[in-house]
Amino acid sequence: MALPDIADVIGIAWSPDGHTLAIDHVVTLPSDKITGSPEEFFLDALDLATGELRPLGVGERQQWSGSGKYLSYWSWNGELRIVIGGLVIAAIPTATIPDARWVGDSLSFFAKDELQTWTAGTIRTIARLPAELDLAYPADDASWSADGERFTITRYSLDGTVRRYLGVTRTGAITPLDLPDATYTEWSPRGATLLVRYPDRIELRDGDAIRSAPLARFPGPVHQWTPDGRGLALGPVTASVTGDMAFDTFALWTDGPPTTAVLPNLLGVRGFSPDGRYFSGDSHTALRATRLELFRCGTRAASTPIATTGPTPATDLRYVRPVVGAITQFVTPRHTGIDIAAPLGSIIVAADDGAVTAVGWVAVGGRRVCVGHASGVVTCAYHTSAALVRIGDRVLRGQPIALIGLTGVTTGPHVHWEATLGTRIVDPLTR
Repeated sequence: MALPDIADVIGIAWSPDGHTLAIDHVVTLPSDKITGSPEEFFLDALDLATGELRPLGVGERQQWSGSGKYLSYWSWNGELRIVIGGLVIAAIPTATIPDARWVGDSLSFFAKDELQTWTAGTIRTIARLPAELDLAYPADDASWSADGERFTITRYSLDGTVRRYLGVTRTGAITPLDLPDATYTEWSPRGATLLVRYPDRIELRDGDAIRSAPLARFPGPVHQWTPDGRGLALGPVTASVTGDMAFDTFALWTDGPPTTAVLPNLLGVRGFSPDGRYFSGDSHTALRATRLELFRCGTRAASTPIATTGPTPATDLRYVRPVVGAITQFVTPRHTGIDIAAPLGSIIVAADDGAVTAVGWVAVGGRRVCVGHASGVVTCAYHTSAALVRIGDRVLRGQPIALIGLTGVTTGPHVHWEATLGTRIVDPLTR
């Protein structure tokens, strides 16, 4: 579909009627939140019929209420905000976890050890969590199922261990989730199916029903929910920084017979609209810039790459930005890499061609994936949740290698992108 040229889109929320997208995208703007940061998350409403962009605020994790009357988001100063037409009607500074969930026009959220709801300006407490679960983000994180009936709590430790809990919203009852080898969990976009990723397999949990499959069964490691939230598509994402959009074949893992789906090799906000009519994501317009793309689903069998507006601009640089996100910190005498904030689970790609030299846990940096390049430089992605490659794998520039996580010492979901030449730190933005 033809869209306005919107660069570096990080997140999308579809309005219930499917006519409006609430998008957050990177805007260059000096920030007093993090010293030296030139980028911030701006929220706009995109009218699909007219292409009009309307400003909504500065924040992320936007979400429409069931009727579409309200939009909530996590603001730049750590407040949960509720707006109507871009006008803030409520700010909830007591919310302590960024994730929240609308059920109809009632918003559920966490406030330290309490589950609370906001409805038409009134806040009430649903339940109190056990005393040992006084949530402190980002050492603790939580997320809600799409139907709002359940939630998970993830508690990260600096020794690499992770404890997970499953909760019931209505009662606040919590039970431990015994997933000792899991690296990443994610709720389906509809209902209450939980995806659990392990280094070598995946699970779908829906109540007491558990389906499991080895990752080797699928053509690639990247996962994508089907629009109904009952299955997954798994496959490769073609490495591309040329400005062309290729198409990849994914295997559908559902209750039905085996089949496939053909999807464009987009990054960032990869995903279907709730009704399954559209597929969105970001395409590269330069080594370190992307643009929002929207495809109509089922219109034709695609195989030939689609040229975008033109080839990426010529440059002496080679490294691609590893994730669609906002730079929040640079290389300094006290900071050894580039921090790029992006939503949990976002795809991280290799900065250049090379071979995978390290996968696993390190102190402070959490789960990492490192790639050695022909130049002798080694680039590493730290704080990841799940690796998509193994030691010894050959990778191409722009190929997915990991997912954004919260492991190690973090202030929120991001990748610490670090480059070394021998024992010397180099700035990957200069490469």
